[in-house]
Amino acid sequence: MSNPEKRFRVYEGVGDPPPYGGAQRKWSDLPLETVAVGDLIEIPLSEEESSELRAAISSYAYRIGTKHDKKFSVRRTDYGIGIWRTK
Repeated sequence: MSNPEKRFRVYEGVGDPPPYGGAQRKWSDLPLETVAVGDLIEIPLSEEESSELRAAISSYAYRIGTKHDKKFSVRRTDYGIGIWRTK
C-alpha cells in the first residue's frame, strides 16, 4: 500500500482541445434561414418517405425557427413535404 497506482496523467502546456464538429445536420442543405415569409420549400418524396420523414423535418424546422426567431409550418403535399415560412 505504500506504492499507490497512478490512475491519471497531467500534461502541461498542451493548448486548447481540438474543435468538436458535432453531428452533421441531416437537413442542413434546406435554406430555412433565408426563406421569406409566405415562401414554400417543397421536398419531393414518395408517399411512404414523406410519412416517415415528416416528423424529423418538422423538428428540424422548429429548431431552426427557434434559433432564428422564425416560424415554419410543415405539411405533407401531393409531391412530398412542404415547408412554409409563416413568421
